[in-house]
Amino acid sequence: MSNGSPERPAKRAKLENDAFGNEVKATSLKSTQGTRGGERGHSGKHQGKKRGRPYVIFSASGIHTNDVGIMVTSDKGKERQCAQDLVDLLDEHIDVAEGETVISADKTQTQDSEDPLDIEADIHAELQSLAAQPSKTSNTTPSQKLTVVSLDIPCVTFVRFPTAKSTDHKLDPVEIVRTLCTSAADVNFKGPRSRYIKRLTPITLVRKTLNDGLESLCEAVLPEHFRIGGHGSDTQEAEQTSTPPSTPKGYKFAIRPSIRNNNKLDRDQVIQTVAQKIGLLGQNMHTVDLKHYDKLVLVDIYRNIVGMSVVGPEFETLKRFNLAELHASHFVEKEKDKGDKSR
Repeated sequence: MSNGSPERPAKRAKLENDAFGNEVKATSLKSTQGTRGGERGHSGKHQGKKRGRPYVIFSASGIHTNDVGIMVTSDKGKERQCAQDLVDLLDEHIDVAEGETVISADKTQTQDSEDPLDIEADIHAELQSLAAQPSKTSNTTPSQKLTVVSLDIPCVTFVRFPTAKSTDHKLDPVEIVRTLCTSAADVNFKGPRSRYIKRLTPITLVRKTLNDGLESLCEAVLPEHFRIGGHGSDTQEAEQTSTPPSTPKGYKFAIRPSIRNNNKLDRDQVIQTVAQKIGLLGQNMHTVDLKHYDKLVLVDIYRNIVGMSVVGPEFETLKRFNLAELHASHFVEKEKDKGDKSR
């Protein structure tokens, strides 16, 4: 065959492509073996950076009494990625909380040090404020971190909030979940979005199910939302001011229990216990309305623990706090708008 044969370039190209494919396969195999064997490749290095989060630790110790946090669901096998997504979203709220604490401290120090001659006291106060500020690069104690608690059921993870004493700022899981879902519902929201998070369930407080734990939880969580008359009510606040007390108002409420890995408590028993407590707190002025409620009591039971929170009617408008459905609704709206414009 002559040098000018048209088949030779084609054969040469085929050989070069085969060599390139073998090289890619060898590189990929080497990278995979290096990652499994402890020598991190490029992907292992990237994952290592992603795990280096200053405010999160992973735990398999379970959920405990007095825990506060968020129960989050995901696709099976994506629990860890889902928890890391949630931690990324929560970091912003923790930073804001700490910023508010620092700002209030600075204001107090400014008011206390009005004398311009007291320079030494000003310097001392400034050093104290710097020492009190948490550093993201420093090693914080476990009580100052978010804790991802792995459970023995698929698709569900619990993220425990740091205690109020360790952060000097109480984190409200109901308000945080509402904020996250409201942002996700906004089509024009430009902030971070989750890839793995499904449903978020706020947990205001946790108790053990044994020894009247559900009754104890009702006494700790429900009075703030359903008490009429007595301590902490609207009537008492009106008595402390010059304004005449307003007529007590009853709420329409619903109770929604979720029970996992527990055969000691059934759904009807949980609803009856919570409803009786709400009736006593509201002097029988609150009424049940499963669809058009003012307040919804979420009760989550997992093994021997029970968590509770009270949310508003936005629970339904925000897709029952399901981030995945909120994100998906944007695509439906965009496709609908395109269809309307094409007509």
